[in-house]
Amino acid sequence: MKMKSILTTLIMLLMMTCNVMAGEKAGLKSNEVTEQPAPYTIIITGNGVIGRDGPAGYDTGARFNKGQKLTCYGMDGSWYKVKFGNGVRWVSSSYAKVYTATRQQEVTNYVVITGNKVIGRKSPAGADTGVRLFKGTKLPYLGTQGSWYKANYKGRIIWVSDQYSYVD
Repeated sequence: MKMKSILTTLIMLLMMTCNVMAGEKAGLKSNEVTEQPAPYTIIITGNGVIGRDGPAGYDTGARFNKGQKLTCYGMDGSWYKVKFGNGVRWVSSSYAKVYTATRQQEVTNYVVITGNKVIGRKSPAGADTGVRLFKGTKLPYLGTQGSWYKANYKGRIIWVSDQYSYVD
């Protein structure tokens, strides 16, 4: 029984070593996971987001700001592996999202809010999203339906009445 356990452990170690060597030969690091075809782009959703030397690693001094786009080469758990300068940094997925085609469209117009505490809706005249917008806020304009403007609010689609906004 003890011999079977030792043999099983040795086989598992050999398989893990082979997988690591195959990944390194393919240009991957042993801790790299690629759920999506790499490389792809992520966009930073917070300000002053820390670039780390590994997943949950040490602060490297690199800071990323909201809206900044970075090339991503994979994930390890909830951490994005990104290109930064000539090196690699790690960014928590709590402060970044995959940059999708809908976000890549160039923004040419904005919905400008003219009232205070204007309610963002889930659909034209629909349910409250919980989003409150203040006078002067500018959101990327995505379209119109009747007297409602469709806008992008932090990656979410919201609708705003034209009574409290205009398109610039």
